[in-house]
Amino acid sequence: MKKNKTFRHHIEYYALKITMTFLHLFPINFSKKIGLMLAEIAFIFVPVRKKHIINSLKESFPEKSEKEILKIAKDVYRQFVITFVEIIYFPKMSSEELKNFVNFENIYLVENALKNGKGAVMLSAHYGNWELLAISFAQRYPLSVIVARQENPHVDKMIDDIRSSKGYNTIYKDKAPMGVMKALRRNEFVAILADQDAGGQGVFVPFFGRPASTAKGPAVFALRAGCPIIASFCIRMPDGRYTARFEEIPVPKGNDIEENVKIIMTKYSELLEKNTRQHPSYWFWFHRRWKTKQMPVEES
Repeated sequence: MKKNKTFRHHIEYYALKITMTFLHLFPINFSKKIGLMLAEIAFIFVPVRKKHIINSLKESFPEKSEKEILKIAKDVYRQFVITFVEIIYFPKMSSEELKNFVNFENIYLVENALKNGKGAVMLSAHYGNWELLAISFAQRYPLSVIVARQENPHVDKMIDDIRSSKGYNTIYKDKAPMGVMKALRRNEFVAILADQDAGGQGVFVPFFGRPASTAKGPAVFALRAGCPIIASFCIRMPDGRYTARFEEIPVPKGNDIEENVKIIMTKYSELLEKNTRQHPSYWFWFHRRWKTKQMPVEES
């Protein structure tokens, strides 16, 4: 069994390397066109979680017609493929190109955090091109990003090498408590994607009108470090570049830590929902966001 798994990991790794090498033979815009054609085919013949995406969209946008829902679902596939192609081209892009790929608005929030000397927790989501958002930011400011380990160790190392070569550090989730606090004490920024189901350990906050288990970590880290929390989501522009707007999430002053965490993550969820309503296909609907169900509170 272990040999089969190792063999599969090697096949996956070399398949990805070959794909990257092949695509690098062409300009990025040409590769995006190829990707969009593949997305159309995948939506019909390789419908990964297609039913889940459509059902989630129906529950989140009950006012939309069946035709509108199907269009958004298809666009979800398209957006993911474009994001994937852009990530593949990161190794070929210079620091200056990556820096200019994203236009940041409200940058003064980041500058203020840097002056205060405690860094900041940067909250984002699997929205737009989240990897590009981090890499572009890292061309300007010291950044660490919390990431999950890939099952395939070869792919995991390749992705980590690309990230580190483009200017930011990675903190694996199992090392997050210590790694995050160290980074904040160095007056660095720590980016966290908090839009996935957090299981039984999360705090339930509303997302599209339904309780969604959400990671507590981002709020806990900021409260412990006494640093600000800044949210940002990047929007793809007509010319293929991105715009990202920073928004500070107020940190409550109360003594009830659990309540403070809930207030912070509720605000984050509201911002993500607002952006997703504006650009529904930009969020990664493949996620089973509402997988964990909230248990009813027993009356005493």
